Amino acid sequence: MQIIAAFRQWWRVQSCRSRLGALDRAAMVQLARDNAIPEADLRQLIIRSNADSVLLPRLLDRLGVAPEQLARRQAAVLRDIAIVCAGCAMTAECRRDLSQQDVPLRHGRYCPNTETIKALRLSSRPTA
Repeated sequence: MQIIAAFRQWWRVQSCRSRLGALDRAAMVQLARDNAIPEADLRQLIIRSNADSVLLPRLLDRLGVAPEQLARRQAAVLRDIAIVCAGCAMTAECRRDLSQQDVPLRHGRYCPNTETIKALRLSSRPTA
């Protein structure tokens, strides 16, 4: 079953990429503007591989920041860290780090979102 689910997800991603790739320049500019994202960042998000797009939610979960809550409460912050993540060249290191469940994360050594995630963790702690 996991293979079928993975294939369906891959197919959805490819379909979205194909539709976005078919947009003319004006439509792409408008889509970027509507989402408050620079066009270059939107293109970076589009070309990002599906395997890499799951890294940020996994990292946030592992660090105790619920991506769903972040999307509801601070959508702009989530959008910004997703854009930074999409441009990151350290995806192999991140994937390797996240795959080691019993080892402390080393994301602070390479993740460009480290400081933002630290701030999110601090702001989500209950106050006494």
